[in-house]
Amino acid sequence: MNFERDAQKLGAFDISDLRTIVRTFTDEDWRADASRQAAFNAHIATQTIKLIADTDFRHTHPTYHPPFTQLEPQLAPLMAHIRGFFLQTLRQRRVAEQNGPGYFIRALLTRLPAGAEIKPHIDDGESLKRCHRIHVPIISNPDALFVVGSLRFHMPEGEMWEINNRRTHAVQNAGVDARIHLIMDYVQPGETVFDLDGPLTA
Repeated sequence: MNFERDAQKLGAFDISDLRTIVRTFTDEDWRADASRQAAFNAHIATQTIKLIADTDFRHTHPTYHPPFTQLEPQLAPLMAHIRGFFLQTLRQRRVAEQNGPGYFIRALLTRLPAGAEIKPHIDDGESLKRCHRIHVPIISNPDALFVVGSLRFHMPEGEMWEINNRRTHAVQNAGVDARIHLIMDYVQPGETVFDLDGPLTA
């Protein structure tokens, strides 16, 4: 979603339990589904475990996959924080009252191997334009750098960031270990989005 900044920090969390479980996923788990890599050339170097996702990138009625159930107790506090963050203002609460509660249309674990990169790109597509794209690093290193717009920075483990996915963004993992992020796409129905292509409704 387009907003006035390149990125904004939403909070910081103890993700040690989540990290412990994520470390148990095998290479086979990470390579089981390559549909995202096939669909998006920018992500060809990554590996993905789908939690909430659909290959048609629908904007409603998402599919929940078995790994979500496995991780739900650890994900629940993060998801609750996101819901609350976007209900802080009177305007946000009125939109929710009129159009219904927000929901997660996608949630993914993405792994970027050591020495790999996600090439510069802008997220496109009707759903990606209308959702808040939120990252939480689960396993990272100081040499894993995120670039979005004019901002170049390292996201520490456990911090939660919304990125402006309608600005050019990229990732470089110059570290010696893989970088794993939790990505969650949150939709508030009825929210006005001032997109690059003109006003949209989430």
